[in-house]
Amino acid sequence: MRLEELIKQDRIADDSQRAMFDILVTSSWITSILAGTMSSYGLTPAQYNVLRILRGADPARMTCSDIGGRLLDRTPDVTRLLNRLEAAGHIERARSRSDRRVVKVGITESGKTLLATMDPEVSEMQAGIARHLDGEELRTLSSLLERLRADQTG
Repeated sequence: MRLEELIKQDRIADDSQRAMFDILVTSSWITSILAGTMSSYGLTPAQYNVLRILRGADPARMTCSDIGGRLLDRTPDVTRLLNRLEAAGHIERARSRSDRRVVKVGITESGKTLLATMDPEVSEMQAGIARHLDGEELRTLSSLLERLRADQTG
């Protein structure tokens, strides 16, 4: 659907504004699809992202700040995300023996099983989102978005 139809606006100032609006509208659309898929498993997209990060690091454990630095959507409240995942039994936390101020986080078997169960549906969802683009177009899109973020810090 054309951007003008989605935002019900006939005139867009320039190409830069069009691109920014297109990115924001597309991000919102993808986030909505992600949230729908994740909610059927009792997760938010941010919680899923934490589990995905921890599965990638397994069997190593990560600190809260390491997890926060890898999140796709930078949230300041990593502790709250971890509290909910721990309450559900998907992660476990332990204080470092060498420095009691540091908390190390790892994924549990329950968390790994949940992700393994979700993997086929998540893959199908991603393929559905990208179904109108071929591999070359997807690589070009990723390359362009990386160039757009060239000056991003943090």
